[in-house]
Amino acid sequence: MEHKSNRILWIDAAKGIGLLCVILGHLGVPYLSTLVYTFHMPLFFFLSGIVFSGSKYSPAEFLKRKLKSLVLPYFTLGGVIFAFFSLVYALQHQPGQAYLVMLRDFMVQEHFWTVWFLACLFLTEVLYYGIHRLCGKNRLHSTALSALVCIVGLARYRLGWGSLPWNLDVALVAQFFFHAGYLSREHLLRGEEKPTAPCLRMVQAAVLMGINAVAGFLCIRVSGSSLDMSVGLYGNELLTFASALAGTLAVILVAKIFPLKPLTYLGSHTMVIFAWHSRIVIVACDYLYADLGLFSGGTMADSLLRAAVTFVVILGLLIPATELLKRSRCRRLFGL
Repeated sequence: MEHKSNRILWIDAAKGIGLLCVILGHLGVPYLSTLVYTFHMPLFFFLSGIVFSGSKYSPAEFLKRKLKSLVLPYFTLGGVIFAFFSLVYALQHQPGQAYLVMLRDFMVQEHFWTVWFLACLFLTEVLYYGIHRLCGKNRLHSTALSALVCIVGLARYRLGWGSLPWNLDVALVAQFFFHAGYLSREHLLRGEEKPTAPCLRMVQAAVLMGINAVAGFLCIRVSGSSLDMSVGLYGNELLTFASALAGTLAVILVAKIFPLKPLTYLGSHTMVIFAWHSRIVIVACDYLYADLGLFSGGTMADSLLRAAVTFVVILGLLIPATELLKRSRCRRLFGL
């Protein structure tokens, strides 16, 4: 393991890659957006499972820690998005009812805005804490219970029962990816007696990405839809899980080979960029481009140039914002 301030560099690098994938997915780059959706959110749940340490805390301590680290930033980061959209609504002369609907959706949180992930991760960790408390160190029992909970979540999807407050419906499925990460932690974190050559790891990563792409493509062909956990969409479950896990492991292999400083920085400062890039920066850019008549040709070149410019704007605005908040007294409110 490589540590820096008690952090594992390759995990931060993997999170950094995941964050870049989330941004690219929201920029709507043809084909690339479809590909990253097959694994980017399972990757985050898997990585969270690797570093899960809830077993050493009492239920009250665990809940208190998660309220501070996930729920408090949910309301702070989401509150800024709410203020931004309140301004947009005011400029659009939206009726007062629109503000109340937005506030209700924010409080109830059913696949709403990018902060859906914080609410879902909170419930995922609470669910998994319960599984871990019930099963202890018995991996067979915990895997069986985690699989059962996941099946319940997928059954809800198949039956069309809709979403649940705070994305509990997604958490039922997400905890299985979380569990997979927890089960893999000993293998992934322990040092290798004979380290695998980087070129071999790259070949392994390429094979895994090939499996990810093929399974993801077949999923779309078979079911007509791909994985989109933000709205509780799973396509063909077997192909979805094969694609998601293959893509997740590929990213981890790449992160172990290239724990680059830009990636580890992004991976250790995900909150602000994750929360605000789509619902604030991309929305603002879209309005600006429309007013200026930019990237309106409808060609592939326009689409790629628009995505590239917006990508630079996102990082150019939100990295400094992260640094300013990190140095402020209210940094904990933003999960920094």
